[in-house]
Amino acid sequence: MEIAGILTYQDFKKIISHNIISLEDMRDRIVESNGKFKTYLKSDTERIIKQNQSIKFIEYIDSTGVINFVAPYYPNREVLNLDIKSVGYRYQSWIENSKDTLVNITSWVNLTQHGKAFLVDVPIYYNSSFQGTISAGMDFKSQFDNISSKQNLFSVLIKDDVGNIFYSYNNPKTEDFKTDQIFTQRINPIVGRTVGDWKFEFMFYSNQELRATTLQNYILALGIFLSFLIGLLAYFFLLAKRQSHRYKLMNQKLQMLNEEIEKERRRAEDASVAKTQFLSNMSHEIRTPLSAILSISEILEGKQLSTSEKEFLKLMQNSSRILLNLVNNILHIDKIESGTVELSKEVFSPFITLQRIVDIYAPTAKIKGIEVKTNFASIINPKNVLGDVSRTEQIFTNLISNATKFTEEGSIEVFYEEKLQNGRLKINLKVADSGIGIDPSKIDAIFERFKQLDFGITKKHQGSGLGLAITKTLVELMGGKIGVQSKEGEGSTFTVSLDFHKVKNRGENKKLRQYRNLSHLNVLIVDDNLLNQKILAKILSKNQISPDLSSDGDDALLKCASRHYDLIFMDVHMPGKDGFEIVQHLRKIDNTSVILGFSADVTKEAIERGIKAGMNDYLTKPVEQETLFNIMNKYFS
Repeated sequence: MEIAGILTYQDFKKIISHNIISLEDMRDRIVESNGKFKTYLKSDTERIIKQNQSIKFIEYIDSTGVINFVAPYYPNREVLNLDIKSVGYRYQSWIENSKDTLVNITSWVNLTQHGKAFLVDVPIYYNSSFQGTISAGMDFKSQFDNISSKQNLFSVLIKDDVGNIFYSYNNPKTEDFKTDQIFTQRINPIVGRTVGDWKFEFMFYSNQELRATTLQNYILALGIFLSFLIGLLAYFFLLAKRQSHRYKLMNQKLQMLNEEIEKERRRAEDASVAKTQFLSNMSHEIRTPLSAILSISEILEGKQLSTSEKEFLKLMQNSSRILLNLVNNILHIDKIESGTVELSKEVFSPFITLQRIVDIYAPTAKIKGIEVKTNFASIINPKNVLGDVSRTEQIFTNLISNATKFTEEGSIEVFYEEKLQNGRLKINLKVADSGIGIDPSKIDAIFERFKQLDFGITKKHQGSGLGLAITKTLVELMGGKIGVQSKEGEGSTFTVSLDFHKVKNRGENKKLRQYRNLSHLNVLIVDDNLLNQKILAKILSKNQISPDLSSDGDDALLKCASRHYDLIFMDVHMPGKDGFEIVQHLRKIDNTSVILGFSADVTKEAIERGIKAGMNDYLTKPVEQETLFNIMNKYFS
C-alpha cells in the first residue's frame, strides 16, 4: 500500500506541476516580447487548454484588478471586465501574492460564473513594473481519476489547505481505518512556497485484509519452481563464460597495475630529484652565512683581544659549530628516515663537549632567573673516546635546549658520570628541570616526529617537533638508551646512556699555529659571494698567498686563459655558468690546475658531481684553517 501510495502521490504532483508550468511558459513569452505577445492570447490560451485537461479557463487580469480577457469566452463571459475588488476573498490575496513575483494558488473556491476550481495566478513584470497576471481555473479530477483507476483496490482523498475535500476516489472512509493503515503525505502545489499544503490520504478500498486465493498460491509456487529451473540452466550456461571473462579481467587489471606501478616509480624518482635539489639549495643557503661567521671568528683569533672579547669570540664559535651540526643533521633527515645515516669516528671528550654546550645555554637560563646546577667540578681527568662528535653534540644540545626552553622558574640540573668497562667508556647523563612537565600518558608521544604537547607554554615556544624524535633515533643508532620520568607541572628528568671506545688522552697543543710560505703559488678564488672571497683570501694570506678573485664563470675562464694557476678554489652555485660547467670546460682544454671544490652544498650528489666534473677534491664550507692547509700541503708538499 505504501509503494502504491508513493507512486500515486508522485504522479499527482507531476500533473499539478505540468499544468502550472504551461502558464509560466505563457508568462515568459509575454515578458520576453515586452508585452507584444499579448496579441496572441486567444490562440495561445486555446492551445494550452487543449493540451492540459485540468485547465478549465485562462484569464488576463490587468494591474488594476480588472479581468479584460477570458478563454473560452461563452462559459465564462460573466467574468469578462469584472473588477475582482468586488469579490471579497479575491483581490487582497491576489495583489499581495503578485507583489512577491511568485506563482500563487487559492483554496478550492466557488467561481463567479459557476462551479468550483483552484485559481492559479502567475504575475507578469516588464518595463520595471507590475503588468497583471495570467490566471487560470484548474480542476484536476479527470487527470487524477485516470491515475486512480489504475489502482482500483485503493481509495484516495485530497483536501486543500483549509480542509476542503476537492478530490476523492472509491468512496474513501478514513474513519474506518487506524492511523497506521492510511498512507498520508503533504502536497506542496507551488514549488518555492512553504504555505498552502494539501493533504493526500491513500488507503485500501475495503478495510478487510487482502489475502491470496488458493489458485494464486499455486501459481506463485509454480512460478518459483520455474524460476529456479531457469536460473539453474542460466547459471551453468554462464559459468564457463564468466570464468573466461574473469581471466580476461585479471589480465587487464594486471596490465593496469603494471602501468600504475610505472607511474608511481616515475613519481618517486621525480620526488627524489626534487628532494635532492631542495636539500642542495638549503645546504648552500644556510651554510654560506655560517661559513662566513666561523671563518671570521678564526681570523679574529689572531688579533689582540681582551679577555672578555676572547670569551665572547669562543662562545660565538661554539654556538656556530653547534648550529652547523644541527643544520647538517636536519638537512640529512632523509638519511635518518631511510636508515642509511653513517656515524663518523673522531677523537673527542664527551665531557668537554657537554661542558661547552652547557656554557652556551647558561646565559639564557640566567636571564630567565633559572639556576643551573652541575657536578662538573667532580669530574677529574675526563676521558677521550672514538665516536661521532656531531651526533653526540646534537643529543646533548636537544636535551639542554628543551630544559631551558620549557622551564620558567626553578632550576636545571645536569649530572654527568664516566665509567670504564673492558676498555670502553660508558657515560651517563641526567638532565632534570622544574618546568612544565609531561602527563605520563603522553610520554611516548613526545618521541614521535612533529608531535608537540598542547600546553600553553609549548605554544609560547614553537618548534618543529623533531628534536626529541631525532635525539631518540640518534641514541639508539649509537647503541645507547634514553629514558624520561615526568609529571605534569612538576618538571621532567631525561637520562641518556652511551657507550664509546676509549682512546688515550692526547695533550692539547698549546703552540701557536705555524703556516708554511706558499707565496710562490698562483691562486684563483671563484665565488659570487664577495664576503666569501675576502674571508678565504684573508686565510690564505697567512701562507703569504695573494690570490686573484673572480665572481662569475665567464670572468674565471678569461683569467685562466691569460694566466696559469697552480690552485683554483671553485664555488659550485653561481649565476650563469656554475662551478661544474667551468671545471668541465677547463679539463677539456687540458688545464692542469689543482681545482678544489669549495661550496656550502654538502649533498652527496653535489660532491660526486664535482669529482666527476674534474675537481681534485671537494671542501665543504665552513672548513677549518688547519684542514684547509693540510689539504694544500697534500698537493703542494
